[in-house]
Amino acid sequence: MQMFLHMAIHLIMGGTILLLFLNKRLSLTKDYIITIVLGSIIAITPDITKYFGDILLHSLAMVPLIGAAYGWIIYKTLNVRFFWAWISTMATLIIGHLLIDLLGNGINLFYPFTNQEQNFAILGSNNELIISALLAIATTITLIYKKVKPIAIVSLVLAASFVVSLGISNAIISYSLQQTYSYKDPQYIIVYPDNTPFHWDYYIRIDELTIISGKGSYFTVTK
Repeated sequence: MQMFLHMAIHLIMGGTILLLFLNKRLSLTKDYIITIVLGSIIAITPDITKYFGDILLHSLAMVPLIGAAYGWIIYKTLNVRFFWAWISTMATLIIGHLLIDLLGNGINLFYPFTNQEQNFAILGSNNELIISALLAIATTITLIYKKVKPIAIVSLVLAASFVVSLGISNAIISYSLQQTYSYKDPQYIIVYPDNTPFHWDYYIRIDELTIISGKGSYFTVTK
């Protein structure tokens, strides 16, 4: 279920982002559908090689190349200027996949130059479900009316506000733990999402033998 929701948010986010970028350059219903489908495909492209043990397509260095390839397809299929198609595709890749992974299960953005993984874990399964639902509303409304209606804008703003609020909640919990346990000089502090939105689990490694775990919610450590 968790894997399905994570894949779903990539697909929906990709379709939504590309549609927002190309919306004013489309007219026919079939073009809107093609755009949503292409956006979804673009957003899951980095995972193609991951199933074969390679993470190169998750690197920022590959974004311009993947963007150029899909940009050419959009240019030929939807008659959109190549430069704008390229920009739209790169935005879809970055927001629809790389950002989601950064906020979810972690990603190596600077591979192959470094093997260090970047992670700001705030998107649990239920959080991804909420975001996916809001994006689906925005995409469906835009497809039906062939323009970004106020209700679509509200859905997008709610989705963005939800993500920002999760980030703030996580950061405050992390800061509170750092302040509380600073005298013990912990090796690391990890705060990651619980099943309920704005609820967190945490692990604090003091040394090789001492690990402190607990929970937090909203902006406070509960135990």
